[in-house]
Amino acid sequence: MTAVASDLVGRDAELAVIDRLLHEATAGRSAACVIEGGVGIGKTAVLRAAISRAQQRGFLVLSARPVEAETAFSFAALGDMLRPHLSTIIDRLARPQRAALEAALLIGDVEGPPPDPHAVAVAVLTTLGLLTGERPAIVAVDDAQWLDSPSRSVLRYLARRLPPRTVIVVTERSERDATSLAIDGERVHLGPLSAGALQLLIHERVGIALTRPALARLHEATAGHPLYALEIARVLRASGGGARSTDPLPVPGTLRELVADRLAAVTPGTRRALVSVAASARPTRALLDAASLKEAMAADLVTVDGATVRFTHPLLASVLYAEASPDERRVAHRRLAESAADEEEAARHLALAADGPDEVIAVRLDGAAARAHARGAPSAAAELMEHARELTPEKDAPQQLRRRVDAAEYYIEARIPGADRLLESVLDATSGDLRARALHLLAQVRGNLDANAGPPLLEEALTHVADPAIELQIRLALVNPNFRAVTERSLEHADRAIELAERHGDLGALAAALASRAAVVGHPLDALERAAKVEEGSRSSVQARFQVAWAQLARGSDTGRLRLGELLEESLAAGLRAHNRVISLLSYAETRAGYPERGRELAEEFLGYTVAEGNRLGELAALCARAYAAAWLGDLAGADRDAETALRSSDIGGSIQARGIRGFVALATGDVPAAALHLRVAVAGVFDANIETLPPVAHTRLVLPTVVADAIEAFSEGGLAEECGPLIAWLDRDPGNPWLAALSAYGRGLLASARADHDDAVAALQGAVGLLEPLDLPLDLGRALLALGAAQRRARHRADARDSLQRAATIFERSRAELWAAKARLEISRIGGRRSAGDELTGTERQIASLVAQGKKNREVAAALVVTERTVEAALTGIYRKLEVRSRTELARKLATRGD
Repeated sequence: MTAVASDLVGRDAELAVIDRLLHEATAGRSAACVIEGGVGIGKTAVLRAAISRAQQRGFLVLSARPVEAETAFSFAALGDMLRPHLSTIIDRLARPQRAALEAALLIGDVEGPPPDPHAVAVAVLTTLGLLTGERPAIVAVDDAQWLDSPSRSVLRYLARRLPPRTVIVVTERSERDATSLAIDGERVHLGPLSAGALQLLIHERVGIALTRPALARLHEATAGHPLYALEIARVLRASGGGARSTDPLPVPGTLRELVADRLAAVTPGTRRALVSVAASARPTRALLDAASLKEAMAADLVTVDGATVRFTHPLLASVLYAEASPDERRVAHRRLAESAADEEEAARHLALAADGPDEVIAVRLDGAAARAHARGAPSAAAELMEHARELTPEKDAPQQLRRRVDAAEYYIEARIPGADRLLESVLDATSGDLRARALHLLAQVRGNLDANAGPPLLEEALTHVADPAIELQIRLALVNPNFRAVTERSLEHADRAIELAERHGDLGALAAALASRAAVVGHPLDALERAAKVEEGSRSSVQARFQVAWAQLARGSDTGRLRLGELLEESLAAGLRAHNRVISLLSYAETRAGYPERGRELAEEFLGYTVAEGNRLGELAALCARAYAAAWLGDLAGADRDAETALRSSDIGGSIQARGIRGFVALATGDVPAAALHLRVAVAGVFDANIETLPPVAHTRLVLPTVVADAIEAFSEGGLAEECGPLIAWLDRDPGNPWLAALSAYGRGLLASARADHDDAVAALQGAVGLLEPLDLPLDLGRALLALGAAQRRARHRADARDSLQRAATIFERSRAELWAAKARLEISRIGGRRSAGDELTGTERQIASLVAQGKKNREVAAALVVTERTVEAALTGIYRKLEVRSRTELARKLATRGD
């Protein structure tokens, strides 16, 4: 795309938007802009002006101008954008990202497993970040509706995460049937030009000046459409430069007719040669002989840029190809297949040149599909394999069936609907390993919609499988605790998977099998850590380390959250397919660790992935994670809305979680009867479904103890104390788990408080606080302190109550949980009385303040007082507020003047 002068006619408002976005990028921000409008309205001209203005400001330009013929070629547009800049940047990429990008763009030999499309997207994002570290950049894409599918996916990912100092500007058609890039950003709709702007445009481009009456008639006849107006002006120029007021204007009925008239200006031989140009993704001068090229340029149909030939308007190529006869198209594609440098491109042209089944071409398409898959372009691989299947002779049924299954596998990897249709069509005609593969793949598709649909298909697949490699994948799916429930056969599946993985030397599969076996027997950390050690040697998955993180979180350790953060970065950078379940669990972990804003942010990102993939179960988990974070942040309407949406189509685990969130929202607003209603249904699901046998899809099982604790609170406050006993017993089922022990003590304290056994309530709740303080669960600690402070107030331990409640309020304030902070402040207001100046700080606060004033760091204070650093941080916030100081130095000075 060549930069042109930016004196664009009639588009001042649009260019003002571009200037503003470029200024934002220069100032260190990022921005996105979509220029939309009908065919020929001037989108390309505006984009070229944007590029010119960016270049004048020193921007780096990454541009692509896809054409209709390129939609089928993997990463064509991405290659156009990046190849000019890769030589200076590719050595600075991390090895997995470099490998993914090299495979996608066919740089060097393609080796190893195919990169996940997500890995390619992350590599492009990293590349852009490195480039913009040196100067601002503009990513410019013209005619985005013609983007190839892999490039489209990468650009969507990029647009959501633009690095600073980057502007992305794309043009796309606004017609109803046009494919939109669907990115968020400023949208600039190009409308018709004014009469004055048309006059300037015609004078500049055609070289004539119309009389005022002729201009008015032209503007009215074309509705200000520049492409129409220019073509009519060319006809007027040929006829003498104007028209009498009584003469009809040469206005075509449609743009297609207009283009057809232009194409009729060349001889049939040149027209046939131009069909090859229209069908080529990268047309060169070699496609046209000298006479044809000269004629096409004289008719203003094509332009030449070095060795490249392009139509002056993409509509010319579309109409020319559409109106060519089938024979003309086949001839063009055969010619292009012979000259194609890339096997994928050659095979595709051969498929379009075929006039019937052809096994030789089918074999080439088969190989091209494998190559596209190896590049990390499963959508292109699926299309190529579909071509191969269509060209397979009917007599070769085994190949026909195998290619259907291969195409379905590519569809699944590309997250494209339709795999189930292909798989269902082969089941009755297949046997052995091919049937086992088809059943395994169908289990993946149906399992995304219904957690119970996959296992029966997998069990059936085992009865057909002979290939140990296929059996290993089926066994792993059957025992994967994120895929299915634990059953009496789970241990058998795990042990067999371990045996097969060891036999084949597959460390990634072995780690997954070892971790799954540990999950089956109850998540012992020592067994999970052994699996994680094996996995670290392969770096081909994160499943074992994910299970370790899950087990750590289930015991209240923040180590699990930190590990998940590392795993998310690793899986995204390396393109591992585990990022969905990692981000799901991490979203919940961040919220429960007191970072609900981060939790909501991750949940929204997770939701974007699952919706795009058509993963219904993942979508429900994402909605529940977002609802949980929103509830803590006080966005109760949003939380209730997401929970209700999830509730309408959840499985049993999701239903429990969604009901639990609605109950939690009711508790936050003080609506105890509503909370009890929701939570009764939720805990009934816990017991009725034997929740121990449910898979911990996303974070469902990790949420259950909180749901049970919330139910105890609602039942005890709502006069339903008799219903609390079984729930406390449920929390006591694992006495070695400090988190469950803390929740059990919390529940007993609430129950005692409801019965007005104030001393027992205080003792139990002090026990809960003591168990929670060493853990990294500030929100749970805050609720326990809130309940303890209320119990201490009722027991008339006013100073202790004020201390507990102030700590609770501080914790909630730090986590942006304002509703719960307000509850704590309300309880403080109920204590009554005034504290003397000497009693401003509690005993614990005085100890912390004294140690801090001595110059000790937070971790040293925490070690001295045997509390967590988070407790010290929370206490310091309250100390600073009470003493009206803002730093450690001021605190030391204040204490010295007070004599503390």
